[in-house]
Amino acid sequence: MADDLFVTRLRRACRIAVVPLAFAGALVVPAGAHVADAAPGCGRGGLNEAQLDAAFASPGLGATGTTQGFGGGDYPHAYPLPDGRVFWMFQDLHFSNDESLLNDVPDGSPTNAAHNAGMVQQGECFTILGDRGRDLIGDAQTIDGRTWFWPLDGEIGVDGNLWIFMVEMNNPSGGGAGYGALPVRTWVAILDRTTLRQLYFEPAPDTSNRLYGWSVASNDRWSYLYSHCYRQYANPGNSIAQFDASCMPNTYLARVPKGNFVAAPEYWNGSAWTANAAAAVPITSRNVANPMSVQWFGDVFVNVTKENEWWGTRLIVDRAPAPQGPWTTVTTRSVFADMKCSTCGNYGAFLMPWLDQNGKMIVALSSGGDFDLWRQNARLYRPTFHTFDVPAAPSPLAAATPPAFPPGSADAGFVPVDPERLVDTRDAGAAFATLHGGSVSVLDLRGRMPAGATAVALNLTTDRSAQAGWVRAFPCTATEPPTSNVNPVARRVVTNAAIVPVGDGRVCFTSLGTTDLVVDLNGWLTTTSSTGLVAATRRLADTRTGEGGVARLAAGGVIEVQVTTAGSSTTAVALGVTAVDPGAAGYLTAWPCGSARPTVSNLNPEAGVTRPNLVNVRVGVGGRVCLFSLQPTDLVVDLLGEYRTGSGAKYAALTPQRLLDTREGGRPSHQSNLSDVIALGTLTAAQVNLTATQTEAAGYLTAYSCLSQPWPGTSNANFEAAETTAGAALMSSSRGYGCVYSSAVTQVVVDLFGVWR
Repeated sequence: MADDLFVTRLRRACRIAVVPLAFAGALVVPAGAHVADAAPGCGRGGLNEAQLDAAFASPGLGATGTTQGFGGGDYPHAYPLPDGRVFWMFQDLHFSNDESLLNDVPDGSPTNAAHNAGMVQQGECFTILGDRGRDLIGDAQTIDGRTWFWPLDGEIGVDGNLWIFMVEMNNPSGGGAGYGALPVRTWVAILDRTTLRQLYFEPAPDTSNRLYGWSVASNDRWSYLYSHCYRQYANPGNSIAQFDASCMPNTYLARVPKGNFVAAPEYWNGSAWTANAAAAVPITSRNVANPMSVQWFGDVFVNVTKENEWWGTRLIVDRAPAPQGPWTTVTTRSVFADMKCSTCGNYGAFLMPWLDQNGKMIVALSSGGDFDLWRQNARLYRPTFHTFDVPAAPSPLAAATPPAFPPGSADAGFVPVDPERLVDTRDAGAAFATLHGGSVSVLDLRGRMPAGATAVALNLTTDRSAQAGWVRAFPCTATEPPTSNVNPVARRVVTNAAIVPVGDGRVCFTSLGTTDLVVDLNGWLTTTSSTGLVAATRRLADTRTGEGGVARLAAGGVIEVQVTTAGSSTTAVALGVTAVDPGAAGYLTAWPCGSARPTVSNLNPEAGVTRPNLVNVRVGVGGRVCLFSLQPTDLVVDLLGEYRTGSGAKYAALTPQRLLDTREGGRPSHQSNLSDVIALGTLTAAQVNLTATQTEAAGYLTAYSCLSQPWPGTSNANFEAAETTAGAALMSSSRGYGCVYSSAVTQVVVDLFGVWR
């Protein structure tokens, strides 16, 4: 339990001003390989097995002009950072710029190492962090050979900084990592999320030698701390008998509120959670050593263990419906052949907190050999990587949190219409006049609403706004909701798509302040339509790269984008259209090729500002959609969904409601790119509005399924620093959740308007 001194010191650390993140990536829907650059040519985020194997096979990985790079190290841990980088830490990292550690000792010292050090990864680029003889964490408390600190697991905590659990090791003889070296207790370090400077380092709330924090896995509510006693030098000798077999088979489990690692833990006692640490019982007990590495994937918890560490031959993958189990082995893999020499071993399995481009898990595995051998051949002391499928859940959505909204009656299909302008409050004779704060404007659609209509697909544009604020669209038969559909900005034109329940056919609009509003019709959701949604995410065209056979549009230019193939049952598509680097203010129109260009707009770019919007549009002649731009601009077009006749998910229009507001009640984020997760259950997709507010730097929001796929390289809302921006999105559900990724630090608001299922 945390003592007063611990709490006081931690509160002092958390009051340190958080440095705003400098946005290092593209501010737009990314080009090329669909990843945004964190630095020129580097890419961003996690790498796959082959890329990681190649990187760590390179001598001197991450070297700088003044510091040697990664020569070798063990027990790798990778911690995603909010700006898209990944921070790696290792035990006993040895610095070297070639294959021999002996050749890179500059002053004849016996080693060229630190007890803990790391690297910062930006895509395919690595930079070493630390230097020989200076530990990155806990250096002031370290007494070489007697007391030192090795990294365990960690995550971004409640203060937005990186929290890492560290084990305090002690060898009374001064002999370092060998017989007599035993873990004393767990400490917790806080590193600044940008600079990775140590802000705080003190014993953890649970200071026992069970080492809670060996593995950390968080779902949308709790952070679970898995233990491992790590008494690998308890007995003399050079065999598995050196392990303390009385404790190393056992894993205990504690939990704290998500990211609140200062909180007093609760412990699993076999049937319930308790504050009594002494009542904890093992959640697993097997082998001679059972060091678990756990991640949460929505409807399932997954563990990877290297059986018996150095002395075992297999990786074991387990699954469970809950963090405490029951754990069931789903696959094993022999890694005996991966040992790099006859006297080598592999150990320290770590399940990476991201998925590769095929949605598969990656496991890091340490490699080592006799001390003198690997000092001559540093390659023997570098990790290797392995890919596994994410196990299916033991039962559907077993570990998932149920959604907070009723699923509704999903019986409406999409009926596209050629775009049509319904209202322009700037024109005399419009259906209603300029919106003013505190007033309600009514759009009566009863004369044009088709039979069985439950909702209407609109495009909303605000202009000549007096202030920043919001506009709400909702059925007049319902109470005004707390949600927003478009967020006006003073002296700017702002556009967003919306699907609005129609009630009796009258749609009401309210606004925080004075603004003009343009309303364009794109389609209807009706119970008489057999056309359903099939979610899809892929890039169709990018004028920056020529993808899709298109080039940058000149003023008044048109491009044709192939959205379907011959014989397709797709009648309309949901597109993400982004104007990149517009040369002037103007507008963009999407319509089915083969018909006349309508007098509507889907997007209203301004010079030099990148903006996306969701566009629902009928498929035209030859399976193509046409796009016109008044101003010169690049365009990026992503497919978000297909509306197919006779198949797909149907729509349920719901009372608009707020699903997430990170300004209130914390962030239910997943380690995978630190995406916010939202419980959606068995839906195909949710029709949502994403809002970025209190933005610290320029960036973008992406809705995607982070628990089953990597970040897809698309965006739904692009923002500048210190602004509020919204974007409509189809948020796909997988493993019970949808995700929102923020490329820069921002508060996120998610409003729900309906569901597809």
